[in-house]
Amino acid sequence: MKNQPKIACNVLQDKEDLQKIGTGTQAIDRATTILRKVVSEQRNGISLADMVTHLNVSRPTVYRIASCLERQGFLYRDIESKQYFLGDFFANLSVGTSPHASLRKICSETIRQLALDAGDTVYLIVRIGDDGRCIVCQEGSSGVRIVTIDVGTQRPLGVGAGGLAILSAIENIERNEIIQRNVQRYGLFGNLTENQIRHAVTMTRRRGFAINAVQAALGVKSIAHVFRNSGGEPIAALSISSVTHRINSRINLLSEKLSEGASKIESILTTTR
Repeated sequence: MKNQPKIACNVLQDKEDLQKIGTGTQAIDRATTILRKVVSEQRNGISLADMVTHLNVSRPTVYRIASCLERQGFLYRDIESKQYFLGDFFANLSVGTSPHASLRKICSETIRQLALDAGDTVYLIVRIGDDGRCIVCQEGSSGVRIVTIDVGTQRPLGVGAGGLAILSAIENIERNEIIQRNVQRYGLFGNLTENQIRHAVTMTRRRGFAINAVQAALGVKSIAHVFRNSGGEPIAALSISSVTHRINSRINLLSEKLSEGASKIESILTTTR
């Protein structure tokens, strides 16, 4: 009987701890959701109102989270436009510590030659978990400047030609899991749906290379080819972007050049294992 108050006290403490953990993880969840949204809108920034709509949380709550992220250097708010961008923390974090420095070096000559031969912008997209991140953007020699994403931009696998090429090369079970985890995020990119992503994967696997159809409505088109590491895992993709008519008129030629470039990189990766 003497132990009952202590047991009851412990139960109450456990409940309080669980409530604190729930509140803490919810705040982290919201903060990371904001950061993901800012990453997807890094070129033009994102307003507080857009954050509120995206999170479906009260404006004061979103403002407190955004202000905290700004104080810590994760976000930067432009004085004139009031738009939020990624802060200095990420730039400082990446300086001299990029895990993809060696891959960029291995791919550099192939990318340079592709941009020269094709005359259009070439991207290197690498897999980061469920996302694809642009780590190289090499403008072409034609004078047609098409920059669809900036270096450092990270988007769900399946978005963009490079991300679609990588997603399509992943084994079925893992690919389905990735799509399910990203399904809520696809709508942020041209109102993409799960069915559209799955159809795009089917078409990519059938033709052997990826085409980004979302940007076609904007007069821009991208084509991409995946490449694998020495273990056979799809780790990245080479992508070419240009105005739609330049891609359409040379689509077979460009796909061949991308395939050749991917094969060259895979050969280097195999010999440097």
